[in-house]
Amino acid sequence: MQFGICLPIADAKIAHAAGFDFVEPTVRSLSPLEPDFDSIRAPFDSAPLPTPVFNVFVPTEIPVTGPEVDWERVESYLEAAIGRVAALAGKAIVFGSGGARRVPDGFARQEANQQLVRFLRLAGGIAERNDVTIVIEPLNARESNIVNSVVEGMELAQAADHPRVRLLADLYHMMEDDEPLENITTCAAWLDHVHVADTTRGAPGEGDYPYEEFFRRLHAGGYSGRISIECRWDDLERQAGPAGQFLRRMWDETQ
Repeated sequence: MQFGICLPIADAKIAHAAGFDFVEPTVRSLSPLEPDFDSIRAPFDSAPLPTPVFNVFVPTEIPVTGPEVDWERVESYLEAAIGRVAALAGKAIVFGSGGARRVPDGFARQEANQQLVRFLRLAGGIAERNDVTIVIEPLNARESNIVNSVVEGMELAQAADHPRVRLLADLYHMMEDDEPLENITTCAAWLDHVHVADTTRGAPGEGDYPYEEFFRRLHAGGYSGRISIECRWDDLERQAGPAGQFLRRMWDETQ
């Protein structure tokens, strides 16, 4: 199992010193629509850890649901963004993007779902050409008004029906919405990435989230992908090492 941490590439040295296997930066940090990529990629090329996964995929100003969707603009953005991730040896992109996928008030939910399917098929096709996978991230109801559970994420992936569209489970979002951990078992075959945090989105091991059950269900489902910490840090250099050690210990103890 590989454990990573969601951080800017500038903090990769801290993650490396703390014993992590990879860093998960944002797609936004790659400035996909800016022409100068050489200066952007330089810190990635010299970083002490790889960046196999990227998050914060689609900016709010490029909506993928609602009456203002501009599919030519969406496609242009996807070509640029996924291309840059691939250029940095990225293998997965997390599609959370709560602002971009937010369904506008009064807009038909069924049509919004159809738009998400169209988006994922479009993104999946571009991802396939770049040897990248798109993973749908269900978000809690405060951060998104569509795709709020792992089951809903699975159903969306099934509707998209593309081999490069998979699913993410995030312990924090599940706990925020009281989503049953049984859903990990239900959706195990679709899982391709995992995010974790602890109570109030703190560092793993500093709260009371049910890691034992969560990890046991991942083990039972045969999960062998990556796990990234996505949390709020009070003191990254002090907390990162113990958080990573906690995760590795819990993973080993729940096998």
